Amino acid sequence: MSIQQLHNTTDTSISTLQFPELLFVEDKLQVVLSKADGLIQQTCLSLLQSGGKRIRPLLTLYGGMCFAPLNPSMIQAAVAAELIHMASLIHDDVIDKSATRRGKPTVNSLYGDHAAILTGDYLFAEAFRILSTHQLLSSMTYLVEAIQAMCEGEVNQANEQFSSSISHEQYFQRITKKTGKLLTACCQSGAILAGASAEELTQMQEYGLNIGYAYQITDDILDISGDADSLGKPVGTDLMNGNITLPFLYLMDNPIYGNWLKEILKTRKLTRQGIYSIKEALVSSGCLDQAYATATTCICNAKASLNKIPRTPYRKTLIDLADSILQRTT
Repeated sequence: MSIQQLHNTTDTSISTLQFPELLFVEDKLQVVLSKADGLIQQTCLSLLQSGGKRIRPLLTLYGGMCFAPLNPSMIQAAVAAELIHMASLIHDDVIDKSATRRGKPTVNSLYGDHAAILTGDYLFAEAFRILSTHQLLSSMTYLVEAIQAMCEGEVNQANEQFSSSISHEQYFQRITKKTGKLLTACCQSGAILAGASAEELTQMQEYGLNIGYAYQITDDILDISGDADSLGKPVGTDLMNGNITLPFLYLMDNPIYGNWLKEILKTRKLTRQGIYSIKEALVSSGCLDQAYATATTCICNAKASLNKIPRTPYRKTLIDLADSILQRTT
C-alpha cells in the first residue's frame, strides 16, 4: 500500500477498502451501538456514521498481525479502543465547547452537554464490558492507563491555558498523555494478544508513542495553517481556547516575536485578526517549519523502533502509516 493511499484514507468506507480487516471492527461497532436505547443510540450511531480514519483499531489489529494471524481477541480489543476514542472525542467537544467536528454538529451542540457527557460515559462502559466479557485483561490494563493519562492531560491543559511559561518538556508530557498513551496502548494491546515478547512490546510502545507525538504536532500545525472546511472546525481553535502548542512555544522562543506573543497571551482574549497575525508570524519566523521538522524526527524514531519487528506486510503498513501522518490535511 502506498503512502498516497494511506493519505487518502479520509473516511470509514475508504478505510475498510484499504484495510479489509477493519470491516470486522465496523460490523461489531454497528451491532454494539445499535443495542443502546433511545437518545444514546441515536447519538452513538450518528457519531459512528460521521466517519473517521479508525487509526486506533487499525493499530490494534496490525500491531497484532505483525506477530500472529488475526484472531477474535484482537478484533474485540480494536472495537473497545475505538469506543474509548469516540467517548474521549465527545467529552473533548464538551470541554472545548465545540460546535462542529469533521464538519458536522457535535453531540453537545445537538443535544446539550448533559446528554453528551452521558453518551461518552456509556461508550466507556461499553468498551470495558467488551474487554471484561472476553477476558482481555492485558488489553484492559493498557487502555485503563491510557484513559487515566488522557484525563490528566486534559486537566493539565486546562490548568496551563494562556500560560507563557510552559516548557517544551511539559508540552511533550501533555501530548504523551492526551494522544500518545492511547495510540501506544492500541499497539501493545494487539501485540500482546498475538503473543509478542517483552522486547517486542517495548518496540511497539516506542512506535505508538512517537507516532502519537507526530500526530499531535501535525494537528497543532493544521489548527493554525489548515483549511476550516478540511478541518471541519474553525482555524485557530487551540489558541482561541488558550491551548499553547508546539508552534507557539517555538514562536515564544523567537527573539523577534516572543515578547509580542507573550503580551497577547496575557490578555487571554484573541480576535480572528489576532489569530491571523500570529499565523503570519509563525510562517515568517519559520516556526511552523520547525514544528514540522520535529514531527518528522518523531516519525523517523517511530519507524526505527520497528527495525527488529518481523518483516511482514503488516509491518510495512505501520511504516507507511507513520509516513502518512506527515501528509495530513485533516
